[in-house]
Amino acid sequence: MRILMVQFTVKDGTADAFLEAAKGDGRGSVLTEPGCYRFDIIQDREDPNRIAFTEVYDDDAAIDDVHVKASHMTAWRDATKDMIVDVKVGRCRNVFPSDLASWNARRDGVNEGFSSENLFIIHAQLPVQADKVDDFIEAVNLDGVGSTNLEPGCLRFDVYQEIEDPTKLWLYEVYVNPEAFQFHTTTPHIAKWRDTVADWYEGDRPPGVRGKNVWPTDQWNWSSGNPLA
Repeated sequence: MRILMVQFTVKDGTADAFLEAAKGDGRGSVLTEPGCYRFDIIQDREDPNRIAFTEVYDDDAAIDDVHVKASHMTAWRDATKDMIVDVKVGRCRNVFPSDLASWNARRDGVNEGFSSENLFIIHAQLPVQADKVDDFIEAVNLDGVGSTNLEPGCLRFDVYQEIEDPTKLWLYEVYVNPEAFQFHTTTPHIAKWRDTVADWYEGDRPPGVRGKNVWPTDQWNWSSGNPLA
C-alpha cells in the first residue's frame, strides 16, 4: 500500500470552495481509479481552514502514473491553487494494519444524501527519535489492536510511516463520534502506549487535524475490520 497523508491550511473564506473541489477529486479517484481505495476528506472542528486528506493507493504507480494525471486531479489542482496557504505531504507505507485489513471505502448502494460529518477523525504526524522508531511502532501497533478490537466506537486506528523519512509516523484514527474518542482516551491500552512513548518524540509534535468527515459520507466503509496485524 501507498498512502498520501496531506494537511492544508487554506485562506479565510475559501474553505467551502476548496472542499467542493476536493470532493470532485475524491469521487473521481475512488470511483474511477482501480488502484485508489480511499480519498477521505477531513475538516478540523476548531479551525475550518485546516483540512486533511487520507489517500490510499495500491502502490506508487497508482499515484504517479494514474492519479496525478487524472482529469479530476487536474481540475482540483487548477481550482484550488490560489486558495492554499500551506501544505504538508507525507508519502507512506502502512505499518498497521496490514494489506489484509479492510481498506476500500466503497460500499454498494450508498446514497450520498444520507447523513455526513458525524464521525470524529484524528490526522496527525508524529516525529520520533531515530533510535526509537522500531520500539515506537511496536508500542503503537499494540494500541491499534486494542482500539480496533476492544472499542466498538473505533473504526480505524491506522499507523503509517513516511518512505523518505522513516522517523516521521502518522496516525489516522476514525471514531463513530466525539464521545467514542473520549472513551478511547480512558482505556488501558491508550494509557500504556502514552506512558511508553512519552520520551520518544523528536521535538514538539506538530498540531494535527481533529475533525469531521466531509467526504465520503458516514455510510461508506470507514472500518478497517478487527485487524490483529
